Amino acid sequence: MLVRKKPVNSDIAVSFIMTNLLLYTQKIEPLGKMLKQLLILFKKWMLRM
Repeated sequence: MLVRKKPVNSDIAVSFIMTNLLLYTQKIEPLGKMLKQLLILFKKWMLRM
């Protein structure tokens, strides 16, 4: 029974980590796009000066 429980627990852990990574990347992607836009705006502003 103990041998059978371990793979199930590891599968749950892996799926949990994967879903967390997916949520993390989904939250970070728009932030990355925003930062890129801010950098572009900052560069344009610096060129004006």
